[in-house]
Amino acid sequence: MATKKNVKYYMSLNWSYTIEQDTHKGTHYYIIRVNELPGVCTDATTIEEGMREIRDAIEGAIRLYLKNKEPIPEPINKEQFKGQIAYRTSSQRHYRVAKAARTMHKSISKTIDDLVDAGLDRVNALPH
Repeated sequence: MATKKNVKYYMSLNWSYTIEQDTHKGTHYYIIRVNELPGVCTDATTIEEGMREIRDAIEGAIRLYLKNKEPIPEPINKEQFKGQIAYRTSSQRHYRVAKAARTMHKSISKTIDDLVDAGLDRVNALPH
């Protein structure tokens, strides 16, 4: 039997958050964003207060998604991933990666991991 995906179901999911500290006119506060739900965020003077408030924001967003019959993004389950990715690329890129791997005395897989990590670090450094 399929699980009915209602507000209670979505509120029970393990959402992930990005927490940033900022200062405005001498006052420190925290901005909490829900990574899986674009635009869902709150700010508070403490992380604890913000984490309580973000639950209300999540619930409001879920109710709006359901009302509008829109698909609701769900958190990614880490256990689903086994570390195997089928990756197709051009022969030129394959050659360049192999050449870089040889220069750095690493495997192609390790070199691709390092390149992906460097790219992800750059993406994560961008403002949200």
